[in-house]
Amino acid sequence: MSVTAAGRVVRLEEVADRPLLADLAGRADARQGYADLRSRWGAVAPVDLEPGVPAWLVLGYDEVSTVLRNEVLFSRDSRDWRYEAERLVAWRSPARAVLAQTDTAHDRDGAEHRRLRAPLADALAGIDHKRLTRTVAVACTSTLDRLAARGSADLVADYAVDVPVRVLADLLGMTLADARRLRELTVARRSGTEAAYPALAETENLLATFVAGRRAEPGDDLTSQLLAHPQHHHDLEVMGAVGLLFRTAHDAEISWIATALRRLLVDPGFAATVHGGRLSIDAALDEIARDTPPVPHLMPRYALENCDLGGQPIAAGDAVVPAVAAANADGAVQAADPWEEVDARFHLTWGVGAHACPAHRTAPLLTRLVVGHVLGRLADLELMVPPEDITPVRSAWTCYPRELPVRFR
Repeated sequence: MSVTAAGRVVRLEEVADRPLLADLAGRADARQGYADLRSRWGAVAPVDLEPGVPAWLVLGYDEVSTVLRNEVLFSRDSRDWRYEAERLVAWRSPARAVLAQTDTAHDRDGAEHRRLRAPLADALAGIDHKRLTRTVAVACTSTLDRLAARGSADLVADYAVDVPVRVLADLLGMTLADARRLRELTVARRSGTEAAYPALAETENLLATFVAGRRAEPGDDLTSQLLAHPQHHHDLEVMGAVGLLFRTAHDAEISWIATALRRLLVDPGFAATVHGGRLSIDAALDEIARDTPPVPHLMPRYALENCDLGGQPIAAGDAVVPAVAAANADGAVQAADPWEEVDARFHLTWGVGAHACPAHRTAPLLTRLVVGHVLGRLADLELMVPPEDITPVRSAWTCYPRELPVRFR
């Protein structure tokens, strides 16, 4: 709901001129887009998830923190979404391909969330970081050597995508062919096009076949650990956990790595600061994650009752999207000197509250290793297009350059 100048309360879908969330995230000047919305609406603004399917976009730091921490008022279960409960969104729509509830920790709250999150947390905590380091080193070195011999590459498709997918295949006990197909389906689900819902169906079939295979022949991998975990009641929950791990790592790692490579290639001052040792690679990556979050908008929460948020009257059942990219840029928490924020931990990139990212140790390690292997070769790389010609992928849920064409000198 919103309030008109005359004081009349209107429903969210009656608010005119709602921008499409994917268009906002895909803007080269997304930060200016957030600022424009904030100047018109304040800390909470109306948007469309797809044409005709509205949501509230939460822009303020305090308001995003409130939504993420308050499970009593804001649910992660899309069955609490009015558009789902009242069948107001098309069954095979792109929005449903992303938001339809699944048997995962990501789509449950309270005791069910804690039960389903425990296997994920245990599996991630048990990752052998020495083995992971060796796996990443082999993938990075072989890939970069191959690209150097070729003389040119797209550092997004050929490196920032290829290496994490290889690593995820190894961690999950999945064939590289299946991991690459799952990557394609994940992109299709996030595309906001008519390909999204068929991709969801194929994803479920792929995961069902894969999980059944690992149950028949378990191994030394995360999927086998998830299958053996006593907190999982059936294989549908294991499928959900594997899919959630892959999607989350896919979105975060590829976006974070590709965005970091872009920054190092187009910002000589930033690259010199890292190369000169004045800024550690960990601090540099944290700064990039704060300034350009790999996942700019977290999955919606759904209001369980009428409430006020950032001056907007939210109706029970409304979708509320936490825009961490906007929250991180909120003037209320930014220092006057941006370098004072480097290595600060206030940002909301990885979430807070019960649904905060459980891979808080593994994700930075993987990103540091993948980006670190490129740092020694940046002097040999030459960007083949002007920086202003680098465009982001079009998605409401991830943000990274579409391609980074380089040549090896």
